[in-house]
Amino acid sequence: MKNKIKAALEPIHAEEHLKANTRQYVFDRMAEKKEKRKLLRRWSMLAAAACFVCAFLAGGYYLYFTPTAFISVDVNPSLEIEVNRFDRVIEVKGYNRDGRKLAESLDIRYLNYREALDRLLADENIKACLKEEEELSLTLAGENERQCAEIRRDMESCASEHENVHCHSGSVKQREHAHAAGVSFGKYQAFLALNELDPSITLEEVREMTMREIRDRIRALSENQGGQNSDYQEESYGHGHGHMKGRNHHRH
Repeated sequence: MKNKIKAALEPIHAEEHLKANTRQYVFDRMAEKKEKRKLLRRWSMLAAAACFVCAFLAGGYYLYFTPTAFISVDVNPSLEIEVNRFDRVIEVKGYNRDGRKLAESLDIRYLNYREALDRLLADENIKACLKEEEELSLTLAGENERQCAEIRRDMESCASEHENVHCHSGSVKQREHAHAAGVSFGKYQAFLALNELDPSITLEEVREMTMREIRDRIRALSENQGGQNSDYQEESYGHGHGHMKGRNHHRH
């Protein structure tokens, strides 16, 4: 390229220093364009890398903060623990006044769910309720069967270490109906069991009842109707904690 430029300038009658200056100007312009192309390629690569990093971070954020399992904790305080695919607690929500107060006082976000349950059951408010012969219900719902099976085992193990703690299983659809009614799905499941025995009972009546009061009503009605325990009792009573038999049907 340099030889071509030199040859092109040979026929031009001008002083040597003018020719030299012209050649240098042309060479400098060519070098500038080459450098700009390099910079453009470099910036394009950096922009592509930045887009990839942003997409990766956005995807990771979405995966981390998407709940895949739900644990409803009900005594009279009612709250729900949302668990992600990595078995970490990502949200704690209260579903009545006492539940909201308890949710705000608990420091369990980002803990493994088992550690979170242990810390919750060690909370002074919960311990005080259980000392007064109240009963605590742990109800699980989720769509990932393998994760739910593992959580179920840990819930039962955790419940076995405490008196008057019972385990149940529910469904995601049941949870949706519960939230539409403004209650936790653990209490909603207890309402369904009670309503099955006494269709006149309303959700409003159950809303402010403790889990002990609901269970006592279920037990009394079951005895009056032939002494058969309801599915809800069978899956939770026996040794102070329950087996996860499940109650996945729901009513509208």
